[in-house]
Amino acid sequence: MKFRDSLMARYLMLIGFAVFLLPIILIFVTLLYLGYTYLIWQPRAAEIDPKKNVSTWALESDWHELAAGLDGAGAAEIVEAMRKFRAANPLVSVVATDGQGRTIVTDPPQPDIPEVWTPGWTAEFMKRSTGVNAPDFTVVAFVGEQEDGLSDARQGILAARVSREWTASSVPDQNARLPQIVAISLFVLLLVLFAVLSWTFFYRIRRRLVRLQAAMTSYDGDGMPIPIGPDPQHDEIAALGGTFDEMVSKLRAGREREREEEELRKKLIANLSHDLRTPLTVIRSHAYSLEAEPLGERGRESLALMERKLDDLGGLIDNLLSYTLIAAGRYPMRMEDADVLRIVRTAAAQWYPVFEKEGMEVDADLPDEALVWRVDREWFVRILDNLFQNAVRHAKEGRYVGLALGAEGQGGRRPLLVRDKGPGLPGPAGAGSEASAEISRPLESEAPPRRNPAEGAGIGLSIVELMIREMGMDWSIESGAGGTVIAIWPPGAAGDSARSDG
Repeated sequence: MKFRDSLMARYLMLIGFAVFLLPIILIFVTLLYLGYTYLIWQPRAAEIDPKKNVSTWALESDWHELAAGLDGAGAAEIVEAMRKFRAANPLVSVVATDGQGRTIVTDPPQPDIPEVWTPGWTAEFMKRSTGVNAPDFTVVAFVGEQEDGLSDARQGILAARVSREWTASSVPDQNARLPQIVAISLFVLLLVLFAVLSWTFFYRIRRRLVRLQAAMTSYDGDGMPIPIGPDPQHDEIAALGGTFDEMVSKLRAGREREREEEELRKKLIANLSHDLRTPLTVIRSHAYSLEAEPLGERGRESLALMERKLDDLGGLIDNLLSYTLIAAGRYPMRMEDADVLRIVRTAAAQWYPVFEKEGMEVDADLPDEALVWRVDREWFVRILDNLFQNAVRHAKEGRYVGLALGAEGQGGRRPLLVRDKGPGLPGPAGAGSEASAEISRPLESEAPPRRNPAEGAGIGLSIVELMIREMGMDWSIESGAGGTVIAIWPPGAAGDSARSDG
């Protein structure tokens, strides 16, 4: 994966953009503001009606210009110039003195103006006229003044006064510039742009992760994960999705190989079961022929042992064939309501001669009333046959087989119990297993122990496991040095027992 395509590179780019965003925004807004101000905006002076307002800037400029133009003028010329200025600016009051400080013009008459201006009164007038809180705006100039404003000050003083109520500024309107609100809006807009970019970056990552999570928790009809598919990106999330798809591909290939091996195993077992029947039948017929021959005591014992082993081998072949048919779904099952206690008594009666021959006591503590379960009669008989056969083979040392109903669980359902007093089942669930002693508990409790009952058992119990599962039933085993107890729960009781365990 190239670094520029990784999430780290994109995140570092976003952080770098955030670090330099503020100065970039300030520079951009400043350039925009100054460019507009000096290249686009053309200020214009405000238009003022001299009959309604007086421009302070224009008054001050015109007054000083008038004073400079009267250099060397006599009193009559000064009076005429004041009259003309007063006519052009009716809101302005004018005052003029000669070089000796005598008042020569007051238009309109102003009672606070003396006939002769003393230096003290002149200073007081200048102080009152130029004060910040003065009610009038006053402009004072020297007759014949030059650029320094002091030349020829002995020719006289000119003063123009106007009430501040009538003044107006002629400075160009600053509000015509780009408003500050626009600059602030641009600043906020760029910040919002950065926020949107950040949100988009993390939203896309989250959306892809959620899609990846949904794909990892989706399964097809066979219970296999569904591939995610190609990702147009080339970052870490895309690499994770590609790794997941590769894992799914390997898992599907493994499942397919497992299925092929299972089919091969089933076919092999079915073929072996079928092919072994012919030599078994021949051996059994010759054994039957030997019974008519004169044999000694030892020969007859050997013949009896051979017949028992032939029976065991025949039962094993039947179990192998049944297991293969059930696993392949080809063993017919017809569910119906049946009295299981009656089926148990009939099966026990058929096995009674075998139990008696092996010296085993049969204790059938079953109630007289009917116990109706929805089962397949033939399958249930086959389950009982396998359990009885298992007891004869592995528990005949205990010389005991018990049949009873367990205590009621939730929903009022009672399990069927098959007991023996043998050494226990071999393997992890058998006698002497410390793990078994820890997890087992009496099956008369409300729920059976939750573990694989056929663990460590042979083909007979494996068939029992398959049949019970196919009929929607449940079962459990408690096995130890004191014997084995197998509990079979009716259809629909598995959920009750599971809730009891919880």
